[in-house]
Amino acid sequence: MDLHWYLARGILPLGRLTGHRPTAEERNLCRRLAHGDRVEGAELGMVLPAAAWAWCGTAMTAIACAATALFLDDAVGWPLFAALVPVATAVLGLSLGLFVICYLRDSLLDHADERGPGSRTGRIAARCAPPRAYDFWLAAAAATWPTLWSTGVV
Repeated sequence: MDLHWYLARGILPLGRLTGHRPTAEERNLCRRLAHGDRVEGAELGMVLPAAAWAWCGTAMTAIACAATALFLDDAVGWPLFAALVPVATAVLGLSLGLFVICYLRDSLLDHADERGPGSRTGRIAARCAPPRAYDFWLAAAAATWPTLWSTGVV
């Protein structure tokens, strides 16, 4: 199961923070992608922006949680503050990484549509645009160092 699309199906409503209203078809496509099914290019072109804006909404939520914890540091108390900020930082890094991955793949599909499937960009898009099972782990690896740095571990 692809963890990125499994989580994206659940967080699609967070895309409303950016102005995107998810449809039932987008949720169904996320479910299909989570189970490893192949989707057509047009369907992928519909679900990639929805997932990108859902991850952007998740990043906005993580920023709001971290800012609230920082603002209410004295009222909340140190143990909760110490636990909330690293978690929010990890979620922020992961969601921004997945946002960039989805956005770049969608942009690649858009450029391939403009230039045609036989062009060089079209061939690159045909190979690189479909989701990969390692996208989630790639974004998690990219978010690890900033999370450790922000908590003072490194």
